[in-house]
Amino acid sequence: MSALIEHREIFPVAPSPAQLQRVPEIELRSDALPRQPLIRTGRLTLRRPEPRDAEVISASLANYRVARMLTRVPQPYHLEDAEDWLVSIGELAQEAWVFAITLGGVRAILSPELEAANGNVSDRLIGVVAIEWREAGNRTGWHLGYWLDEAHWGKGVMTDAVNAVVARFFSVMMGETLFSSVMADNPGSLRIQGKLGFDVTGVEDVYAASRAEGVRLITTELTFGGYMPM
Repeated sequence: MSALIEHREIFPVAPSPAQLQRVPEIELRSDALPRQPLIRTGRLTLRRPEPRDAEVISASLANYRVARMLTRVPQPYHLEDAEDWLVSIGELAQEAWVFAITLGGVRAILSPELEAANGNVSDRLIGVVAIEWREAGNRTGWHLGYWLDEAHWGKGVMTDAVNAVVARFFSVMMGETLFSSVMADNPGSLRIQGKLGFDVTGVEDVYAASRAEGVRLITTELTFGGYMPM
């Protein structure tokens, strides 16, 4: 996997033999993200999750139809699980971007009365999109994951949110490869990734805590050159 490299002027003039023995190590920047931005699309605002989101997170992930597509979410899922997760992501400032998906984007700012009348303005968390540096199967790198509350399925919300996050990621990490995966019985998630240009790279068998059994994952990856903005 290629990496962004922090540039430093090692030799402003021709090096001497002594200098050649003192070449400093070049610092690889693949393990650090810039500060997480606030992202707005036409209908969504993507912000950092907060402690007040714990109850809606626990309610969404207690729904087995949502949780069963996530390998690391236990079932049953309790409020304490959500609270623990929120604490854990606070320790990953340079290793992860974690976005709460909320309704009320640019259109809500420009036409607040109209959007409010249509029920399209809310700061309530309805899902999560995250990019984190982690080991996933045989790969180590930037990994994309996401979930959405069932009430908002089939409305294009997740495609909008994932596209916005991927676009911002490549704007600052252009040389990186973004990895992801979907369960083999989740064609909707695979379609989202296909729209954005993700390539299928293989399959692997893993244990899913949500189902308490092994599942088959379809692994995928995306580079800046293959990204197809929506």
